[in-house]
Amino acid sequence: MNGLHSDMRQLRRQAAALGWTASRTNGGHLRWTHEMGGLVFRPSTPSDVRSIRNTRAQIKRETSKDEVK
Repeated sequence: MNGLHSDMRQLRRQAAALGWTASRTNGGHLRWTHEMGGLVFRPSTPSDVRSIRNTRAQIKRETSKDEVK
């Protein structure tokens, strides 16, 4: 996916190891989809330093929910 910040690319690799894939929405956001059905929407160009950490935390929370199902 072109145009992603290097930290976001790193997050994408980490999320892929947990079973997540990222795709762009029509509005330019990222739609993170887990193989077990989890779904997370986040901006593709985060303006806040905490955005990457918040995305990582939300993906981890959703991953643990999916593992329980």
